[in-house]
Amino acid sequence: MKKIALFLLLCGTGFLPAFGQVVTSEPVEYTDPAQPLKIIVNLQQLDQTLDHVLNLIADAEAGLDLYIWTWKPFEFPAGHPKANGIGGAPWKNSNDLLKMTKEADYIYSYSMTPTEFYEVDAATVYAEDIKFLVKPKDGGGYGDPDRKSTDLTFEVNPPTVAKPVVYCFPTLALQDDIFRIVYDNDRETKTSMQNIASGNCFIYLEATLTDGTIVKPSTFFQVGNNPDLEMMDIGGGSFEKVFIPELFFGLQPGQKIDILKGVVMKKVFLTGDDRVDNDFILDMTCWN
Repeated sequence: MKKIALFLLLCGTGFLPAFGQVVTSEPVEYTDPAQPLKIIVNLQQLDQTLDHVLNLIADAEAGLDLYIWTWKPFEFPAGHPKANGIGGAPWKNSNDLLKMTKEADYIYSYSMTPTEFYEVDAATVYAEDIKFLVKPKDGGGYGDPDRKSTDLTFEVNPPTVAKPVVYCFPTLALQDDIFRIVYDNDRETKTSMQNIASGNCFIYLEATLTDGTIVKPSTFFQVGNNPDLEMMDIGGGSFEKVFIPELFFGLQPGQKIDILKGVVMKKVFLTGDDRVDNDFILDMTCWN
């Protein structure tokens, strides 16, 4: 029930982090380090067997500000306006320029344009990625217990033409995660599916469980009659369906999804011209 309430709350704010991952981003697919980026960290997905992580979470629960501490693709030296810390004990005095934004309980973000922030070229960002951790202003140390996340990485990879027009996020998904399937209609090469209008994009969804049971909310020819299967227009020629698989398919305790299948189609499906050519298939066995 708590996860359902949080899902509805975050839907209302327009902010939907991927609960199965520590580090996510807006935009979800980020390939140009010369463009704005929001790095999002979910503290609850950190390794909570570590004392320094538990200390960090306790500080967040106490309402302390949290800061990003970053060293790649470039670490600014002491005295620089963007140095991680200030003074003779920088670890105990984070730079206010690096204070993170609290998006929701345990969810924090930091926004930047990597090439501008790190003062490097795009090639350096691609080569080094963004390495960082999260800490309160005073990260402990110097005889005090450490208060920090583990070392984190946000990968920045150049765009590739191999990316399919239908893809998911996160790619390593648990069935109780908030999950996105995105259709990039702007890159659609099938003439009959190009320039699809808002309100005319739907998705057939089917879950094959580990016991062989197949669960689907609608048959192929009834998809357009089910408002739960409409993909929302998110602008830029893209559509998305956001859901928690185990809730969406009404799974009972102990039931596990083996394969998740999706087919993007028009509201009225009559022939093969009214759907994308390739099925979206995700093997979830290893992650559930």
